[in-house]
Amino acid sequence: MPARKKFTTEQAREFGDKLEIDWKKFDVKQFRDAMNVELEHGEKDALANAPNNDPLSTAKIVLEHLTEQPNYYTRLKKMEAQAKTIWGKK
Repeated sequence: MPARKKFTTEQAREFGDKLEIDWKKFDVKQFRDAMNVELEHGEKDALANAPNNDPLSTAKIVLEHLTEQPNYYTRLKKMEAQAKTIWGKK
């Protein structure tokens, strides 16, 4: 199985800059981690791979989530942990 692609902090900043993100409002490391989370869509189900592993599309999805709900990815992590407890790891 090929190694999972991961965005670096520099790449996250590069794509965030293309979207004119104000880094005073967003933490670049959180943004990077969120971009890596969004890559999971394509790994789990090709039909659900909305950004098609395109970095700029991935960055747009992250920006939308963080703009609507600044703690979106923190809440997602907690929800996934709760789901594993309830449903078990699949």
